[in-house]
Amino acid sequence: MSQILTPMSAPEAFVFMKVGDHAGESFEQILERKRREIEIAGRSFWGYGGATCHPLQQVQPFVRTRLANGSRVGLLMEAIHSTADPDVHPATEFSADGINWEPIPDGIVVTGSRYALVLEDLSPGDLDFHMDQYEVAVGPSRGTAAADYLRGRVDKGCLVRREGGTVTAGPVRKISFTATLADPFAVMLRS
Repeated sequence: MSQILTPMSAPEAFVFMKVGDHAGESFEQILERKRREIEIAGRSFWGYGGATCHPLQQVQPFVRTRLANGSRVGLLMEAIHSTADPDVHPATEFSADGINWEPIPDGIVVTGSRYALVLEDLSPGDLDFHMDQYEVAVGPSRGTAAADYLRGRVDKGCLVRREGGTVTAGPVRKISFTATLADPFAVMLRS
């Protein structure tokens, strides 16, 4: 049975992401590889793409602002059936600022992605969260209710608890895994 995130137990802010099979690997294979990366390198890069959650314009400012206000920010992942099959070229370099590029750390592999979240851990989680409690925290959709934002092809967002957000019969997301973001929180990738 899932743990329901109540207003008292739900995080104030987090990055939400739908996750699944990717670039020829099953979700289970990806999870195992990411756990090994954390053991070997002390962190992992969770690759992603798309137009939402830009590392420099959205994720980093969001996380840094929340940390400055005394809030923790993690990653909540909803496992879905995915048919994503991008080119599987592994990234060779990453950048936390878009100017200075460094080699991908030994032991870390990121394929078919333009960006990555930097994770210090990865844990299974059997949680439910009510989307009517949250809204988009940064970017052009700031203030949009999570239930309205996370539709169609939109599969990730920087979310914050809404003022006066209450649990209703609104949409619920099943969270399968959680992670703690590590500085610099999100990076750009290139091959």
